[in-house]
Amino acid sequence: MNDKEIRAWQLECQAKDLIKKMEKRGFNAVYTPTAEEAKTAVLGLLPTEGVIALLGSQTMNQLGVYADLRTSGRELVDHATQTKGLTPEEAHNYRRRAFTAEAMLASANAVDADGRLYNIDGVGNRVASMIYGPNKVVLAIGMNKLAPTPEEAWRRARNTASPMNNKRIDKPNPCVKSGRCHDCQLPSSICNYFTTIDRSLPEGRINVVLIGEEFGY
Repeated sequence: MNDKEIRAWQLECQAKDLIKKMEKRGFNAVYTPTAEEAKTAVLGLLPTEGVIALLGSQTMNQLGVYADLRTSGRELVDHATQTKGLTPEEAHNYRRRAFTAEAMLASANAVDADGRLYNIDGVGNRVASMIYGPNKVVLAIGMNKLAPTPEEAWRRARNTASPMNNKRIDKPNPCVKSGRCHDCQLPSSICNYFTTIDRSLPEGRINVVLIGEEFGY
């Protein structure tokens, strides 16, 4: 086996172990070695009817899932493209529509070796919808987001995902200069809601597609 094949083997072994632990926590989880397979799996999990909410996710963007859905004719709640030009109140009311969607799509900032999901959110619409509202949640998560412990999962969320997201949207926060979290407590912070999802309730509501390639922040 060459180095690439050995790495793929290791990731698959890790994913199989992780899936067993996630299933015990009520999640539906599958492993897809490639981006193409991940995209197919995500789209295959969506209901054929009803509103789909597209919540903030670089993973879904990088997979091309959101681009496909935006040209699919499906009814979407898509705050990334549909809140421009709205007042803060109008944007807030638009985002709330995600709670009544049939399904929502997103990712997670980290997952620990026992299958818990970790997220940091700005206004809370993404994590709130994961927890309550849509009948189905579909999350695509690259294996690069796997952390061995809860402490390491939070470290990844704070010092990898958050600074990169701040940089992506050009926020005037200190992490954009240093590349690490400063716990800044500024009005411009996008790190306001920290959540751990320990279990899916009802069982099977949260669906996780693990990807054997590096995706997202």
